[in-house]
Amino acid sequence: MTHFKKIREHAIPSLQASVEEYLDPASGARHIHLANAGAEMAFLVAFPTVPDASDGRAHILEHLALCGSQRYPVRDPFFAMMRRSTATFMNAFTYADRTVYPFASTSEPDFFNLLDVYLDAAFFPKLDYLDFLQEGWRHGLEDGKLAYQGVVFNEMKGAFTDPMHALYQGIAGTLLPDTTYAFDSGGDPLVIPELTHAMLKEFHASHYHPSQAIFMTAGPISAEAIQRQIAERVLAQLPGAFPRRVPQLAEIPAAPRSNTVRIPSQEARDNEYGIQLAWLLGESADPRVALDAGLLTAGLLGDAAAPLTLAMETAGYGRPAQLNGHEDNARQMLFHLGMEGLTVDEVPLAQAHMWSALERVAETGVPPATLQAALRDLKYQQRDTRGGYVPNVLERLLAALPVAMREGDVVGAFDNEAVVAGLERDIADPDYFKNLVRGLLASSARLTTTVVPDAAYFTARDEAERARLAEAEAALGDADRARIQAESAALQARQQQPVETHLLPRIRPSDVSPAPRTLQALVPAGERAFAGSIASNGISYANVTFDVSAFPAADWPWLSLYAELRDDLGIVGSTYADAGAWRQRMVPSFSLELRATQSVTGALLLDLAFAASGLREEHANIATVLATYIGQPRFDEHDRLAFLIESKVENTLNGLAQAGNGYAALAAGAPFAPARQFLDATRGAGSLPFIGRIEQLAATAEGLATIAAELARVHAAVVASPSTILAGGSGDDGQVLAGLVAEQVATSVPATTGFAAAPSVTGALSTTAKETRPLANAALHAASQVNHCVIAWATPAVGHEDAGVLAVAAELLTHQALHTLLREEGGAYGGSASYAGDTGVFSMSSYRDPRLAGTYADFQAALDRVLATDYTDEQVEEAIISVIQGLDKPDAPWDGVRAAWQMGRRGVTPEIRQQFRRGVLGCTQDDVKRVVRAWLQGTPASRAAFAGNTEQDLAGLAVVDLLAETRR
Repeated sequence: MTHFKKIREHAIPSLQASVEEYLDPASGARHIHLANAGAEMAFLVAFPTVPDASDGRAHILEHLALCGSQRYPVRDPFFAMMRRSTATFMNAFTYADRTVYPFASTSEPDFFNLLDVYLDAAFFPKLDYLDFLQEGWRHGLEDGKLAYQGVVFNEMKGAFTDPMHALYQGIAGTLLPDTTYAFDSGGDPLVIPELTHAMLKEFHASHYHPSQAIFMTAGPISAEAIQRQIAERVLAQLPGAFPRRVPQLAEIPAAPRSNTVRIPSQEARDNEYGIQLAWLLGESADPRVALDAGLLTAGLLGDAAAPLTLAMETAGYGRPAQLNGHEDNARQMLFHLGMEGLTVDEVPLAQAHMWSALERVAETGVPPATLQAALRDLKYQQRDTRGGYVPNVLERLLAALPVAMREGDVVGAFDNEAVVAGLERDIADPDYFKNLVRGLLASSARLTTTVVPDAAYFTARDEAERARLAEAEAALGDADRARIQAESAALQARQQQPVETHLLPRIRPSDVSPAPRTLQALVPAGERAFAGSIASNGISYANVTFDVSAFPAADWPWLSLYAELRDDLGIVGSTYADAGAWRQRMVPSFSLELRATQSVTGALLLDLAFAASGLREEHANIATVLATYIGQPRFDEHDRLAFLIESKVENTLNGLAQAGNGYAALAAGAPFAPARQFLDATRGAGSLPFIGRIEQLAATAEGLATIAAELARVHAAVVASPSTILAGGSGDDGQVLAGLVAEQVATSVPATTGFAAAPSVTGALSTTAKETRPLANAALHAASQVNHCVIAWATPAVGHEDAGVLAVAAELLTHQALHTLLREEGGAYGGSASYAGDTGVFSMSSYRDPRLAGTYADFQAALDRVLATDYTDEQVEEAIISVIQGLDKPDAPWDGVRAAWQMGRRGVTPEIRQQFRRGVLGCTQDDVKRVVRAWLQGTPASRAAFAGNTEQDLAGLAVVDLLAETRR
């Protein structure tokens, strides 16, 4: 017997699913279930969290809720369950107006284990004071001086390195005043210390109640079974009902407003100003508001020929800003238009230029084909099964959640077919889109933001923090110091206590299959062509992949630049703008992907894939687009090249701090693996001198001609390389599409073109060649308030008998040593070890870390701890399950096709996969200690950190100024 009553059920044939909606009449709790036959079962519970301050209370509460609960009074049950479960996803998210606790699993017993833990965590958390000090913020004494510490405190210091964070908060604070959106839901580190433990507990009591909750689930599982557990664990214990919290609506102002927002910049160059126009539209839960906003984005900005994109890219100054188009983070939909890369004098010109472009569109409209393609894209997006960081089925729940929480029609959030059909009729009237644009022009709910770069942004925040600490320290008495020391000691003692994991449910190695999961079957579809039959909801996918492994290292940056720019350039007979508009009308998805992997023998494998996908009725279009972009390039639009390169350079320079973690990881691993060397040279700190070089070349006509010639040379070498066609779709759609693609590509790129004569890539390095590099010992520096630290070793790759044990060793190090040393005690947002079986690189790293030298000392301490500790069988088994969790995570259907082909390309045979899994499942504590001694302890290590400032102890690392690297 459950408390829930079914309200309605709605079938969605295009998804082969149905939406079931339930309500608990007593509390008002809602349960929305997406029933389907997929491999994964997903769950989330969400609460409206509407803070009225930027002290991070919603975010810190999200952390604390997962730090122990009534039925599971365990320190950190969330992280404990990550190693006791085969979950394909576990996390929690704080948004501007809601907090969400989601997970997914392919195992029904595991699903209900996690459901029990999540329900107790959300509704009955301990909210321990010491956890508040650890996860939120606390005072500490460092060398006798007062300092701030805390996981969320440091996490948000890292978040503030993103200029877009500052820009968005500046816009929301003015456009949405007197609403929760005017505050930083993650927390401003300058305000977080104003939050008290009592305030946090009150926030939980007022926001986390069944009457506020929305439960969402998906997969091949009974809604009633889930409801029984919710009723028993939650509803029976928390009676009563309270009015549901809904975020406030901002008032529509009588006249447009303006403001100025300062954003962090490394140099605050003269051309780093910007201008943003932002509009407040209707409620985002209204499907017509959402679709109209999507139409505005598609019609004004959707491709290179779209009027606002074209106007901004051809203005002769600046470029489109990163913040453009519609977004539904708030209860009211926002629409943004902006330009960046401006001088002070160009700001008013850019504003007038965008406004004039809008006025022209209001008079002339856009081609009907543009709007028809936008609606086609909506159908495609509803059917697309591809996933990312979050599994696809969970993505669907998360996308529908805001509509449910803002009291909209949640069925329409899953199935937009009826609304899209209505919109198809509406856009037949040429005035429909014009009126949408006229609405923007006439709206008083508009904000004009001048964006100012600030090289002193972090310095000012540091000074403000020091001033507050100095004020607090001046008021400290002996009793206060004693209290701080006592709390620090109590917290440290608690962190050293073993976690009583026996109270938590778990999956054991004996519960999982000894055999690797089955890969997607591929069938030949012609010469060097393969196809997969997948559950794709009527979408078809195709890749034409060129093996470019023979490119010498000197050409790697040019190859990467080619892959990045090619789809933004023209085709024979069409300008880049016309080509982009044509391609958008032809297919909903097109991209180039350059992938670096290694074979089981250690050979570098470089693959450049031209990829397109669309509805099954668009097979001919998919083949035509692929053949055209492969066989009919043009590189003679020099103004376009100059614009694209300037944008790339500026985005790279402005993003140095945000990219610091990746730069450090690639620099540390590059000495040990060809694939890491390639990535460092094309995406890491090693790419920065090339960035500086193309910036100089793009400044002159002769230099642009050189760039164009280099790109043409690279293209010739690419299409002369061996190629493979990979396709997938429902039934035999993949085979049919593979044949069409092969036919059209063969016509577009005849074998007699003579492309193989490209001189600088013929006779290239052997694919087994490996550049010998010295070990890294670098502190990569750009201005920031946090660090990212990495240490790496060369270890055997997959195929070696120790590979499985090394994977388990990484998990044991993470969960039994680094989590405590780096996160709980050190205050870093993240700390972990990882083993990359494809490259044989073993590493330990920290993320958004307030320390540097102390972290490197803790890396060594972690190795010592693993060798000195007598772990229980359960702790080793948890590490084993953590590895299995990654191995058994199902791929989205098309991703499974690509993964199966990639396994074969690398030479990873079924025998190698079985050997690796056997090594994982059979791993013992002695095995872990053996590989740590053999491959890590005392062996040469490569160290690279991103250092937010160079005044700290750098642990002997040599400073590398990232800005200076671009000027070499």
